Amino acid sequence: MVLREPGLRGGEVRTTLGSAMVVTLVEVRRGPLVESRHFGALVMADTTGRVLFARGDPHLVSYPRSALKPFQALALVALGGVARFGLTPAELAVICASHSGEPAHAQAVAGILRKAGVSAAELRCGVALPGRPTTAGMPASGGILAHQCSGKHAGMLALAELLGVPREGYLQPDHPVQRTIRHWIEQVLGAAAILAQGVDGCNAPAYALSLATMARAFALLAQPRGPAAAALQAIGDAMRAHPELVSASSGFLDTALMQAVPGLVAKRGAEGYFALGLADGRGLALKVLDGDGFGRAVGVATVAALVRGGVLEETALPPSLAAFGPRLVLRDVTGQVIGSIQPARRWYHATRRALVR
Repeated sequence: MVLREPGLRGGEVRTTLGSAMVVTLVEVRRGPLVESRHFGALVMADTTGRVLFARGDPHLVSYPRSALKPFQALALVALGGVARFGLTPAELAVICASHSGEPAHAQAVAGILRKAGVSAAELRCGVALPGRPTTAGMPASGGILAHQCSGKHAGMLALAELLGVPREGYLQPDHPVQRTIRHWIEQVLGAAAILAQGVDGCNAPAYALSLATMARAFALLAQPRGPAAAALQAIGDAMRAHPELVSASSGFLDTALMQAVPGLVAKRGAEGYFALGLADGRGLALKVLDGDGFGRAVGVATVAALVRGGVLEETALPPSLAAFGPRLVLRDVTGQVIGSIQPARRWYHATRRALVR
């Protein structure tokens, strides 16, 4: 990917799949000056794929990374895996999770493996280091079950059992497990939805989609319809019922949003990706182009979009959401306020009518 040096209002991203415009989503202000800018794009769409609002190019192609996990779980659920193995909503939620290795996460993953009759030694997601602190304030035990993607991999091994195919090599793109997962994603989102394929950090295939396609995907997850509506409903219900299993007990935006907003379903992805669906059938997807290494731009942009969309009230945000945006203070080492992190004024103050339904 080559990025033309953006001006104050944005720039152009050129890839082998074409070009796309990006805009300033978030600004970091220190004193009287804008010190840093986070460029990217955000899109809101409905269940038909109609773009309701966009800042930047709605067709920007990127890897949703872990934001795609609910849809990688589709095949297992649509083909009857929940009933076959007696999976609970908590176990289904952890299949869609990027969890923090808390005991409840590891227990849910162990339950999936036990019910599917497979061993943890067959997981190929890597291991979490022992002793790292969790957001619940307890040390993670470490090991393979504590890896953030262990639930997704347990679900893939369960799918192999459901299909009656060898579990060995389940991460290879041509393995029946991965072909079936891709088939069901394309069943729901369209045969041309997947525009490129790579490898995720946990060794599983990573698919690239346009932002508009992901916004529609999450609209469907929140308000299911179409060929896999029952499976989408089960997945969305499980995530909403157990938001603490999707990420952690606290400290993550997707969990906090699902705890605060009835009917909302959300999932974060690596490298500055976030997607959510609303009960009214709107979906939002955004990508921060620099990957949001400081973990500040995604939260600010997402909460800002929900405030401008009439979903949240800026003056009445619960602390769990106000910690992410839409405006954060910048402090020095003594705690003195020296600046702010906030949505770019150009899009934030011009979007309310477009976003409110």
